[in-house]
Amino acid sequence: MNTTRSTRIAAASAAVVTGLMMWAATPALADQVVAPGTYDSLPPGATDCSPRADGSALPSECTQAPGDGSDSDSFDFSRFPGIEITPGVARTATTFDLGPIIAALGPYASMAIFYVDFGDGTGFGNSGDLKSLGSFPTSHVYVNPGDYTVAGFANVNGKTESTYRMVTIAPATEAPAAATETKGWQTTSAPAATSVISVLAEDQRSALAVGTAVSKIAERSSKAASRTAGKAPRVTINKGQTTLVNIPRLPAGTKVTSRVKIGTSWTTLPASVVQKNGTLTLPALTFNEAGTHLVQLRLANGTSRYLTLKVVA
Repeated sequence: MNTTRSTRIAAASAAVVTGLMMWAATPALADQVVAPGTYDSLPPGATDCSPRADGSALPSECTQAPGDGSDSDSFDFSRFPGIEITPGVARTATTFDLGPIIAALGPYASMAIFYVDFGDGTGFGNSGDLKSLGSFPTSHVYVNPGDYTVAGFANVNGKTESTYRMVTIAPATEAPAAATETKGWQTTSAPAATSVISVLAEDQRSALAVGTAVSKIAERSSKAASRTAGKAPRVTINKGQTTLVNIPRLPAGTKVTSRVKIGTSWTTLPASVVQKNGTLTLPALTFNEAGTHLVQLRLANGTSRYLTLKVVA
């Protein structure tokens, strides 16, 4: 059964001093702020942001956040490119290319002012947990086919800018939809920080990546989950392998919230719905360390089921 979810994918942008994002294509103008190493000689009237040999402070224009400064009102946000999206089919990777936006923003791309909503109840960051573009996942795994609104957000000088695009994820038996991109940056209200469950990016410093394809995707099947943690069935998966875990014999159509225990801490996973055949598929999981982890499934009726994931090197 297809599911349709409508939310926003976050990704990109900040108001920058007029002309700053055009360094690579346009000569510097008077009053332009110039990043270190941009030009062999400073254009007339431009502000030099090169480090001072005597260690003195840089001009204030060099350290202003996007949207600050006298030229902020003249910045045309629509000049930013969209997010390029290459849809996969269900249970495979849908990929995102932020390269054009990162190139347009230059040094401002490293500022933590962005977040994204993948449209399936998950996102990367949120309005209370801003991220830099360079830290964004490059892919997302949609477990179920359907239409998902991907939206990108930027928190700029007290305002929220967004761009979005509906993406169709075809069933695994069909061809994927054509590549597309988000368009139409506009000022919008910031979504609540609790509107999505944040996925974990493919960062080797983290014990677990959720929702993104770090490697070729494998599938593993569990026995029926137990009612007690002590009798939880075990599923073996490989370290560094992105895996979809299928759990049978659950009430069809039930919404399940799951969490996985890593050490002494629990990580909440995005909610999933049991398929018509009684099988629940957990979000894509990639463990970066070997170990055994308890998974708790919380059913809509308040009861719990358990399984364990054994991660082997």
